[in-house]
Amino acid sequence: MAKYTYKATVFLIKLFKTLEMFWIRMFRNRFERITTKVYRRGGIILNGDKPWDIQVKNREFYSRVVNHGSLGIGESYMDGFWDAEDIVELTCRTMKNGIYRIYMNPWNRFLNFLECYFFNLQSKEQCWEVGQKHYDTGNDLFESFLDPSMNYSCGYWKSAKNLTEAQIAKMELIAQKLSLKPGMTVLDIGCGWGGLCYHLAKNYGVSVVGITISKEQAALAQQRCEGLPVEIRLVDYRDLKEKFDRIVSVGMFEHVGHSNYREFFETSHRCLKDDGIFLLHSIGVNHKDIPCAEPWFHYYIFPNGILPYYKHITDCSEGLFIIEDWQNMGNDYSRTLLAWLENFKKNWPTIEAKYGPRFYRMWNYYLQFSAGSFRSRKFQLWQVVLSKDGIQGGYYAAR
Repeated sequence: MAKYTYKATVFLIKLFKTLEMFWIRMFRNRFERITTKVYRRGGIILNGDKPWDIQVKNREFYSRVVNHGSLGIGESYMDGFWDAEDIVELTCRTMKNGIYRIYMNPWNRFLNFLECYFFNLQSKEQCWEVGQKHYDTGNDLFESFLDPSMNYSCGYWKSAKNLTEAQIAKMELIAQKLSLKPGMTVLDIGCGWGGLCYHLAKNYGVSVVGITISKEQAALAQQRCEGLPVEIRLVDYRDLKEKFDRIVSVGMFEHVGHSNYREFFETSHRCLKDDGIFLLHSIGVNHKDIPCAEPWFHYYIFPNGILPYYKHITDCSEGLFIIEDWQNMGNDYSRTLLAWLENFKKNWPTIEAKYGPRFYRMWNYYLQFSAGSFRSRKFQLWQVVLSKDGIQGGYYAAR
């Protein structure tokens, strides 16, 4: 079972696509009626006049949706079979009105079941795949839409007026929650391009070790943090042994996987000093009918990515940590994604020749779909503060 890989998923998808041709020939005329009826539940009219209405360009769109569900919706958009002026609102309506329960058809649910509960797609052997296929896509791509600190996670928009301010506010919020003091050692699990490592080392007088599974991230992060007490390592979190005063993990828990949550918290517990603080920043899900693994994202964006349910954090940290604070800022992620989308579109001409039109549609769909999902509040963004035995005198979290 451990040998089950992303390639096996691709094989299953191709097999399903072959078998579906039988159904397409038999029920071609029914697909349009079914799809039209389902979308009407959310006030979405196919070929309607609202910005969120789907404009069908190729009638194969209907069979793709009925047979492939969420995977078919994303792929058919990439192939130009449909368009919508406002995919963010289209997605929000799809999520809020329960249409996702329909397009998460048995095939999608089967994949979700396999990925979440049957196979360990984030084993030590396979955890590097998302680094190679997503984060190593090209630093020029990420520089085109991220803020100057290159934070690839939710900003904090409480008082921010733009993306740069929101990301600085997020890093400041994390620093305050960690109660940093000069001379402390900090571990950043999933450090990305080193934005948080740089900020904490420069402004709080701490030494930081940042780890990542992306070669491109590691190289650029080390370059950006040059001259500061920051060490960037290309290593899996499970290989860490030393102790730190503080641990932070931002936007990495989504790549840990249900089979490894306990080991993740055990590793964090092992690496945290007895009086230390651990801050976990992660996307998460509260609703049981929301899929933890989404086929289109798994296939095209984040290989092996799986979201946690809230109970995974409480269950898998039990006996290891005490939860001191839990903040939900899910709506802030929608605003962050919209800012990324604006930057991506504005700067696309500078990288267009390298990535091409189909990649543009894929990335445009990814950013808008994600923004709509968070706008619907079906997906959450949590910052959870944990300690080993409870902070003496109590803990008062910054907001």
